Formats: sequence, C-alpha cells, structure tokens
Amino acid sequence: MIFPVSRLNTYIKNRSLYTGIFSVWGAFGVGKTTFALQTALETTKVGNQVLYLYTKPNLPFLKIRNLFRNNIECLDKFIVIYPIDFNDLTKIIFNLEFLILTNGNEKKHSYKLIVIDSLTDLYRIGLNRERKAINYDLNYQLNQILANLSHLNKRYNIDVLIINETTKRRINDHFIEKQSGGKVMEYWVSMSFKIERTNKKNTRNIFLEENIENKRIHFESTLTESGFL
Repeated sequence: MIFPVSRLNTYIKNRSLYTGIFSVWGAFGVGKTTFALQTALETTKVGNQVLYLYTKPNLPFLKIRNLFRNNIECLDKFIVIYPIDFNDLTKIIFNLEFLILTNGNEKKHSYKLIVIDSLTDLYRIGLNRERKAINYDLNYQLNQILANLSHLNKRYNIDVLIINETTKRRINDHFIEKQSGGKVMEYWVSMSFKIERTNKKNTRNIFLEENIENKRIHFESTLTESGFL
C-alpha cells in the first residue's frame, strides 16, 4: 500500500508495519475519501487492481476526476462496488475470495488493495438502542467482515484500507473521540490514521496510531484539490 503522504510511507516501511488492516478515520469533510482515493491511485499506477466498496449515496466523481486526470488509464484498474445495505456489504465481503480466484489463482492475482469507504456508515444506520438483538447481530456481522478481510490480507497478500467514522465515548465526566465499531475495530485494525483539521485552512494533522504497541505519531500535511501533499 502506498499512502499519499511520503513521510507516512517512510515511517511505516522502516518499522516493517505493512501488515494487517489499516483504517482512516476522522470528522466529516477532513479528507478521508481523498486519502483513500489517492492510495488507490498509487496502487493502480504500478499495474494492480483496486476494489473500492463505496457505501455512501453519491460517488464523488469530481474528486475522482481531479485525482486521476493525469492517469486516466488507471481508471480501468479501479473497480467500484456499491453495497445497498449492511447485509449486502456482508455478502460482498464473503464473496471476495471467489472474485479473487476467478481473476487469477491463489499465488498470482491482480487485486492488491481493497478499500471500504466507509465500513460503519451502513452499520450505524441499523443500530437501535431499543432492540439489543439487532445490535448484537450487527456486531457479529461487523466482526465477521473484519475477520474475512484479515483472512484475505494474510492469505493473498492483499492490503485492506477501511474508511471509518467517529463516535464519542464517555469516560468519567469527559467525552473522547474514538473510531466507530468499538472493541471490534480495535481488535482487528493493526494501524489507524486519524485526520484532524488545524487552525490553518488547508493543513491537516494526521495521527498514526499503532494499536499493538500503543504508539501515536504525528504528521502534518496540506490538503489541496490534487489531494494530500
């Protein structure tokens, strides 16, 4: 996986951290989809295919055009799938292994990146405080989705990037921001990037969080029409 911020790539490679499931999370409009699309573009540039599962109502065509305009040929390797609800997303994830094998074989295939933008949008729509049984089933599905993605990552050496939303958790008298999905996400995601706004209009803070070693590293980046720099 090649991320849009070169300093992130340098740090991760030096730490040998290119394993497991990665997530990008933050508030609405901070650039999560831009970050994911740039990562997808870099993957297609080297000849690999990307599966991009988009769960929101409208695909950002203008953003895709701006990012891919100098690499139009890469769009042939950028495959978009639209799940209609959380059950549909679950079925798609469970069938990805068949799709991978029909596009090659276990040792040689052209898919190198799976992006889900976003994983918990459809999950959160289904949550209901009054119906705990439904919430239990949704958490089970979320766990199965992540388990299957972890399997694909390990068996077929396919990178997995999840775009996620924020939620607030109360600890004593304070609220802190966490990524949606709770303990399920914490268990399966090996590394996450939290993107935050700063006092400067086009500047973003990116906090790389290593869940296994409980480390948090800060990077700064500029977000433009052409993406992160």
